[in-house]
Amino acid sequence: MDFGPVRRMLSHKMNDSVVVYACNDKPGYVLKFFRKTGNDYRCCRCKELGKYRTITVVHDRVIGRKSPEVDHHPDCEPLPESSVLALELDREMRQDVRAHGKRPREAYNEMLSSVAKRFKASQEQVSNCRKLTVL
Repeated sequence: MDFGPVRRMLSHKMNDSVVVYACNDKPGYVLKFFRKTGNDYRCCRCKELGKYRTITVVHDRVIGRKSPEVDHHPDCEPLPESSVLALELDREMRQDVRAHGKRPREAYNEMLSSVAKRFKASQEQVSNCRKLTVL
């Protein structure tokens, strides 16, 4: 069965080996998976807790018999999407510094100007801003 799309993000070593799956059961939350081998990905939080929940990703879509949201460690909770987006922006800035030899301040200023363009018309951004102001 096809359980929907994932989006890719950089790992802490700047590899394209992490995928993020948006939860259907908990809107606004996501699950992060890292590449184990080939098309197999493991849940990042379950790995920290000592369990191995694996999914298969083909052409940026989750394929398998079980939903990616079931069969996790009992203490494994989805992450807020806003924290994963912040982590993704940070890693993109660091990659920009490494790849183009920019100063960190230049990459930061460029990122700030692109955030408004990136999420300007998105309904998702409006809801995230409301969540952040409530916190």
